[in-house]
Amino acid sequence: MPFKIISKYIASEFIRYYLLFLGSFVLMTLVGNFFGNLADIFTDWFSFLEFLQETALLLPLLLELITPITVLLATIATFSSMNKNAELLAMRSSGIGGWRLASPVLVVALLIAAFAYFSQNYMYTWMHQTWVKQENPNSLQPLWKVGEDQSIYFFGNRQQDGRLNSISSFYWKQNPFQLKARTRIEKGQQQNESWIFNNVQRYFFHDERLQLEHEEQWRVETEKLPTVPFVVPISPHHQPIIDLYQDTLKLQSEGQDVTRHWVEFFQKTAYPFQIFIMVLIGLGLSASYNRREVAAESLAISCLLGILFWILNQITMAVGGAGLILPFFASWSGNIIFFALALWLFSHNRV
Repeated sequence: MPFKIISKYIASEFIRYYLLFLGSFVLMTLVGNFFGNLADIFTDWFSFLEFLQETALLLPLLLELITPITVLLATIATFSSMNKNAELLAMRSSGIGGWRLASPVLVVALLIAAFAYFSQNYMYTWMHQTWVKQENPNSLQPLWKVGEDQSIYFFGNRQQDGRLNSISSFYWKQNPFQLKARTRIEKGQQQNESWIFNNVQRYFFHDERLQLEHEEQWRVETEKLPTVPFVVPISPHHQPIIDLYQDTLKLQSEGQDVTRHWVEFFQKTAYPFQIFIMVLIGLGLSASYNRREVAAESLAISCLLGILFWILNQITMAVGGAGLILPFFASWSGNIIFFALALWLFSHNRV
């Protein structure tokens, strides 16, 4: 039998089991969510539409969570069933090695990882920005920024139309460390290449005296001030990886704490490998199982491993977000540990 036909057969079996497990998890979640909100769903038409939107917002998050474990279960189910029917033995007897047999599953896993990435970074972000209503859609959170001239800026009230209210800046001298000047601005408006500030008061601190200056209007070029965003910030977890990297570098240069951003960035690089590692573990667990009861045991073990992997990943990311370990190890430690487990299973079962 040509390898191309065998590859299509293995891929179709894997997809069938993957959709079966995925549909089961999604159905259980939707049923639980439905009965958990049953009292509020049918009060009026708008409540029902709101429930549908909340359910749709739940799906990308659910997909991200259950994709690794469903890939693991589908891999074990696919190769265990082939082992049980002696199909893998026949394929190996025709000279097809273990890695060639695994290649169709790895290709499908790559497509699954791409879809999960699109769902996490684009689909959920669009749905959240389109459907979720903010408490105050015009006003944004206050913002602290560090400038390049030993200055610290506080932007108290930002409006999405580009207006600012209650702005303060503090200029510090390092040797010796002391406050040299403070600027208080009542309001400002962003133009194309400059800022227009109104009612500006400057306080200069000279040894034992205070000097006060006042300007009705002050124009400043945009590049002389830190960047001030006027859009609702997207969580680092839901930003595309390139946008997140650029945003992290910008925030870091402005003195912001970007520890969580780096953890999320490395997590995005680690997530596709989580799926491939689950495939490898599934291959290792199903390599020597050719009896129904042992195959069932491997499925139970895979559920346990999937839960343990998720718990470990959540713990290390929380610890990394707190700055206790490096962001790279916070995101990749689970991959490293479970990849070592996959290698041990391969050597033990001689895949």
